[in-house]
Amino acid sequence: MPLLEVAGLSKRFGKIWAVRRLSFTVKQGEIVALLGPNGAGKTTTLRCIAGVLLPDEGTIRINGSSVVHEPVLAKQQLGYLPEFPQPLPYLTVWEHLELIARLRNLPPSWRQRAEELVARLNLTEWRDSLGNTLPKGVREKTLLACALLPEPSLLLLDEPIVAIDPIGQQVVKAMLKEWRERGHGIVISTHILAFAEELADRIVVIDRGEKIAEGTPEALRERVHVGTDASLEQVFVKMLQSG
Repeated sequence: MPLLEVAGLSKRFGKIWAVRRLSFTVKQGEIVALLGPNGAGKTTTLRCIAGVLLPDEGTIRINGSSVVHEPVLAKQQLGYLPEFPQPLPYLTVWEHLELIARLRNLPPSWRQRAEELVARLNLTEWRDSLGNTLPKGVREKTLLACALLPEPSLLLLDEPIVAIDPIGQQVVKAMLKEWRERGHGIVISTHILAFAEELADRIVVIDRGEKIAEGTPEALRERVHVGTDASLEQVFVKMLQSG
């Protein structure tokens, strides 16, 4: 059984289908990248998986639990970083972690893990700062720490490094690789193709809400008949141009 199973997912806003008949899976110990142009449906897909939006059609299961029909069981296994991270304005960085620990009923050992996350993500100097005072990159790292704290089976990350400085990006990439090695599954939506190429075991390309390709970076290169030294950006552009 896959860790995440998305089958026939469709979501409509009015007369516009943001996602149409999308299917893919994520295994334990696997990073899957969602790629597509602006408006392709990547964020809508992640919001449906996270239970923020209800699908109009299709099923979404996390470790066999339906996000729609068994939301509590499904979401207990999920960590989610939205595209536009918005910490609570009057809670400090540390209080955000305390809130997650209480909501998830984590054992007392959460404090040690929270301290490690704060240190590793370079949040120490911001630990007692309120959410409404944090720079964008710090907001992103704060909510990433909140997503990681319960050690969920599945991580959903929507543009996770856009606002983070280069040193912080290296830290985040190292953490995600470690997470994969420990058997967790990760779905990343990103416009930074070099980031996807470095991390993704498999790539799902969507355009106008529909999947147009899926496979390893090597398989996608073969599909569009480019050399093995072609960048993922070249592959992506050629794939979209060919329809």
